[in-house]
Amino acid sequence: MISFKTAKARILLKYLSFLGLGVIAAVLCQTASKDWWTYSSHLYGYYSVHSSWEEMWQSFSVLKEPLYFFPAKFFGELLSFSVFIAITTVTLLVVKLHFLTKIVDNVWAACFFYGSLYLFLFEGTVLRTAFATALIFPAFYCLQKTNVTGSLFLVVLATQIHLTSIVFFLMYPLYFCRRINWLVFVFFAISPFLVLMNFSIYDMLFQVVNVFTDKYQIYAIEKDLTQQNSTGLFFFFIGFFYLIILILVYFLRVSLLTDPFKLMLLSLSMLGVIAMCILHDHVAVAARFGELLLICVVPLLSWLLLYFNEHNMKYYQRALILTFCSYGIARFVYLFPSLIF
Repeated sequence: MISFKTAKARILLKYLSFLGLGVIAAVLCQTASKDWWTYSSHLYGYYSVHSSWEEMWQSFSVLKEPLYFFPAKFFGELLSFSVFIAITTVTLLVVKLHFLTKIVDNVWAACFFYGSLYLFLFEGTVLRTAFATALIFPAFYCLQKTNVTGSLFLVVLATQIHLTSIVFFLMYPLYFCRRINWLVFVFFAISPFLVLMNFSIYDMLFQVVNVFTDKYQIYAIEKDLTQQNSTGLFFFFIGFFYLIILILVYFLRVSLLTDPFKLMLLSLSMLGVIAMCILHDHVAVAARFGELLLICVVPLLSWLLLYFNEHNMKYYQRALILTFCSYGIARFVYLFPSLIF
């Protein structure tokens, strides 16, 4: 009876923690986020809050993320846009963390690394990315349990919230054809040299994407391009994650070689760094793709922390926790400067 009550208390504490993080993110998003005006003044992209239903149906396209915009308009009119966003943010964060902790099987490690790396960035700022990745983590879990159909379905749904989620279709060849992972590792190894050579595929990528949709024209505004990465901090950002991935490879090498799921997550993380390297001259695009793919480091870092704990490597544990506490604080200050200064 005591153990049963203890188990129930742990489950209750887990979901209360998820809800608490969701409420924090929702409040930050609507009070301190620099992007909130964009979301609240119009539905961000194709559809204005003043668009009629007829206009929205006439312009309907699977390339225009209808799974976000149509519910946003419907519930925005029914409840108010801010209420809809708050409820959706909290609900989908609970879903996301639920499946993340099923993948990792450690609640506090998963919450810590997701909170420090992505809570402020996604749920606190870039909402549609947050909502889309709430379906990506269940897709990862389905693949881990070899439910490929369910995983594919969830990724398709995620693309209807945020089109760039299409990059997660890469998980399937990486999972089923392990040799591709070695090719990714080779490109990862040479990617810093591509930055030094000033090699970029942005222009080619932009032309290809424009064939299908014009929604990314905003990233070609000249005045924004001249102001990007003026401090050079983006290169340190790339270097930080490059080093983190090397550390993951070193300590988790045995499990990475035997577990195709973990190897797939590592390769997606490497692709995130590669994307930032080959798009480094357009920071907004590079960061969008890089940070999206780098969500895979959250479970990997959780396993790394558990590895340190299992092998009684206390100093490594403390260093890892301190590093990502510092990262989380830096991310908070960068995204919400009005709360600090």
